[in-house]
Amino acid sequence: MIELESGRLIIIDDDIESLTPMCDLLSRYGYLVAGYTSGKDALMELKEQTFDLLLTDLVMPEMDGISLLQDALTIDPSLIGIIITGMGTIQSAVDAMKVGAFDYMLKPLNYEMLRQILSRAISVRRLREAEKKYRSIFENAIGGIYQIAPNGRYITANLALSRILGYDSPEDLIMNLTDIERQLHVEPHRHREFIRHMRMNRVVQGFESQVYRKDGGKIWISENAIAVYGTNGKLLYYEGIVEDITERKKAEEELRRSREQLRNLSAHLQSAREKERMYMAREIHDELGQMLTALKMDLCWLNAKIPGDQKTLFTKTKSMSDLIDTAVKTVQRISAELRPGLLDDLGLAAAIEWQLGEFQKRTGIKCELTLDPDDIILSQDASTAIYRILQEALTNIVRHAHATLVRVCLREAADTIELEVADNGKGIIDEQLSSPQSFGLTGIRERVHLLQGSVRIVGINGNGTKINVNIPLNKGAEKNDKDLYC
Repeated sequence: MIELESGRLIIIDDDIESLTPMCDLLSRYGYLVAGYTSGKDALMELKEQTFDLLLTDLVMPEMDGISLLQDALTIDPSLIGIIITGMGTIQSAVDAMKVGAFDYMLKPLNYEMLRQILSRAISVRRLREAEKKYRSIFENAIGGIYQIAPNGRYITANLALSRILGYDSPEDLIMNLTDIERQLHVEPHRHREFIRHMRMNRVVQGFESQVYRKDGGKIWISENAIAVYGTNGKLLYYEGIVEDITERKKAEEELRRSREQLRNLSAHLQSAREKERMYMAREIHDELGQMLTALKMDLCWLNAKIPGDQKTLFTKTKSMSDLIDTAVKTVQRISAELRPGLLDDLGLAAAIEWQLGEFQKRTGIKCELTLDPDDIILSQDASTAIYRILQEALTNIVRHAHATLVRVCLREAADTIELEVADNGKGIIDEQLSSPQSFGLTGIRERVHLLQGSVRIVGINGNGTKINVNIPLNKGAEKNDKDLYC
């Protein structure tokens, strides 16, 4: 069984009796064959269609095979040309090779040898096509592409890389940048780290570093590279792709500064809000509370002066006294909600215990508290932040969870404080966790960030939500003293 080849052939021979059997035979081998007795007609066809191989007779009355091949290569430089003749000389073979002939065969043809030559020629043609495509990709790529020898010298580079680094051409780049570590990298240790990663892993992805341009300006680049080894295991070179990420870095830095400014503003607002709450709670408790107490005392004095037969007045003063008692309780409740005195007087553990008791009475949701140790002493700022985080968590549970049980655990380790709030409600979903409208969760995250801690919120459908907050005691204290409530 004959193994079929593939490829497009154009054959030119002024002898129709030689041309026809050759076309038929090569067609049976699997080639797509076009035959011509005129060189000019063949050149016209080459302008219209693409062929892989050209087989031409050397001696023809209208145009000799060497001139034909020369014109054909002008039309398609990647065309593979083979000269066939029965009247050739050594000089004609030399002339054919000079213009670019792939091979030179004498008539009468050995068809088995011809088939081998054609097969080899097709392989060369495919290789040239692949090289042409690679070269096109290499030269026209948006990203910079390079090959670097193990000693740090450029082997090759594309136009994009030369433009990224401020050079006019790849040749200019290679000639001027002979030693990357000495002339290119702003921080040579970063380049040494890059080489170390390459030798350890053979592949590096997204490696970022700062480099100099030709004009001395600094840019940020990101590299993806691979180490290429020979069959003997010896390192041959590194090859990689470079992307200019300077604008992205500027945007990231601007975003970082913007976030930092927003967080500083948030810290300032929280500080101002907490101070205002403390002031209002104190004013309400002290001023309004004292006035209500004085009013109660005056009412008691007035009640003592009323004659015994004035039952209507006794009833009225009793109603007023009850109303004052209700007002006093309201003042105490508002004052506690603004800033519980327990937090300042007895500490975080007592305030949390009181808050959970009030929450249970108000909502009917059972609360369980675990304190480890029983008495946890923190700075005022850290205590306030953790207390507010608990308040926000409880508010979310009332609004969204549909829970019947809340477990709160506050524990202290050697250098961290951990607050865990878990409920048995319906469970928070991912969309709620990432929603920009979840202001309560955002507030929790911001408070934790200001304390340089971490927060993890996990919801399981139908099995509740758990909020876990970890705050480093030393860092939190430092941050609080400086920024949180200044």
